[in-house]
Amino acid sequence: MKTTDRYTMRKSLFLIKSLVVVMIMASFNQSCTNLDEELFDSVTPENFFNTEEEILAALGAAYTQFGNYGSGDPFSLQCVSTDEMVVPTRGQDWDDGGEWRRLSLHSYTPEDGYFNGGWNFGFNGVNTANRLIYQFQLLVDEGSMDPTLAAAFIAELRAVRGFFYWQLIDMFGNVPLVTDFENTVATPPTVSRAEVFDWVVTDLEDAVPLLPKEVDGTTYGRMNFYAGKALLAKLYLNAEVYTGTAMWAQAEAACNEVIGGPYNLESNYFANFDAGNTGTAEMIFAIPYDQVYYGSFNMSVRTLHYGSQATFNLTQQPWNGFCTLEEFYNSYEDIDLRKGDVGTETVPQQRRGNFIAGFQHKASGGLVTDDGWEAPNPARQPAPLLGDPDQAPLNFGNMGSGQPQLNELGPQAYRQSGVRIGKWEIALGSDPGAMDNDYAVFRLADILLMKAEALWRQNPGDANILPLVNQVRSRAGVLDLGSVDGPISFDLAGGSVAGGELFNEIGREMFAENHRRQTLIRWGLYTRNADWLPPTYNTQDVLEDGAHTTLFPVHREKIDANPNLVQNPEY
Repeated sequence: MKTTDRYTMRKSLFLIKSLVVVMIMASFNQSCTNLDEELFDSVTPENFFNTEEEILAALGAAYTQFGNYGSGDPFSLQCVSTDEMVVPTRGQDWDDGGEWRRLSLHSYTPEDGYFNGGWNFGFNGVNTANRLIYQFQLLVDEGSMDPTLAAAFIAELRAVRGFFYWQLIDMFGNVPLVTDFENTVATPPTVSRAEVFDWVVTDLEDAVPLLPKEVDGTTYGRMNFYAGKALLAKLYLNAEVYTGTAMWAQAEAACNEVIGGPYNLESNYFANFDAGNTGTAEMIFAIPYDQVYYGSFNMSVRTLHYGSQATFNLTQQPWNGFCTLEEFYNSYEDIDLRKGDVGTETVPQQRRGNFIAGFQHKASGGLVTDDGWEAPNPARQPAPLLGDPDQAPLNFGNMGSGQPQLNELGPQAYRQSGVRIGKWEIALGSDPGAMDNDYAVFRLADILLMKAEALWRQNPGDANILPLVNQVRSRAGVLDLGSVDGPISFDLAGGSVAGGELFNEIGREMFAENHRRQTLIRWGLYTRNADWLPPTYNTQDVLEDGAHTTLFPVHREKIDANPNLVQNPEY
């Protein structure tokens, strides 16, 4: 990788984040506290885009929407619907009308709120990019901005727009195609998934070569050439799902462009997920979360138990929600550095992993206890907030010999059950609702595994597949694979599947990075959720097993507001 001074990179990001905050606050102050001040309803040479700082602040608006990708509704939709994780209902906690259970059961409905959030995530991003493209072009047409400078920013915004359209067609399939800010109609019609895909890919293929290849503090957290190629590789890799026509060779070629760039695997996997991880050697495109200036990354507060506040001396109490599923956790070998080890009654977890497992200890010493523990009482309906069979000590994922790590999805899931998510470093004394960990949207290990899959799809016997997979495995401290075939992680029958170990390795490496749902759908496994979910279900829920669930429904509010939208089948 090109050598980059991380202090310089942090300073550059500080400037960009500060400008975004200043612009937001200035807008707020204008509209809410100074009613006599003249307001501008359009960008003109006289009121904006006069300096580099103003241009960067404008671009910042295009990137603020990414904040929801790492811990908002898009993350929930792409991860909680899969074998990676669930959000159990523990008594009254995380019930939310059964939405979280329905997401795991694939019995979701058009009324479930996260579909509204996922749709807004995509179209807010598209609309902001369209607006800024229009404003830059307007200044060029007026002779107020250098066309070459504007072309570079417009190409960047086209790549940003392409990202959000990728998310929209991935989640919802057929969506409106809106590319003109000035002439946008109020109720745009639904356009076929394949047509939107073709338009986005063509637009990106034209725009990405115009993006800079510099990898430094000026391009970190922004769409550069390599981030654009990674985005195209994702679109090509899933093209058969989106259009019915495979594009494996194009995916391979796009991956090669990124692999040939200035990136290297970090020697330590967790360097990519540390607090203060800005500018790691394999980060291609990242969301630069910051505990002060961009503090919306909140995985720790979502996953940890209430008592975990004492483990990490956190400034607020966590919410006791997200956890992983047993079969996924067990897909890692115990020696796999990505898995981590298990805390015992006398020794806290010693080896950091993607997961937090076993007995939990206070930072000051001694075991954490579940102060809400209550002995199970089957006669009480509804059941109390149940503790676990081991009673008071907080012990993630150890329910006793022969017991599942998670007893059920709810409403009587044990408060302590489920191994928690620890992939991103939880800094001692930090705010778990505003973590200081940048979130990898694209990183080199993902590209290596994408290339391996693209090669495998074209020729399973290609000699280049195993070296790519084993390069990723080597860093994790596990032995090389001799074949990419084997049983998939949640197939209890254990029979060998063509490419099964490749599928597993993609899951192990890319855990909780917003790609698992795409992987399951691409491999034809998404509708097998009954194989990975806990054995006990709420009898009021209906487990769906239809191909239609690979697309999410358009939220009822969107359908009601726009009669030209078409709901996805069977919703």
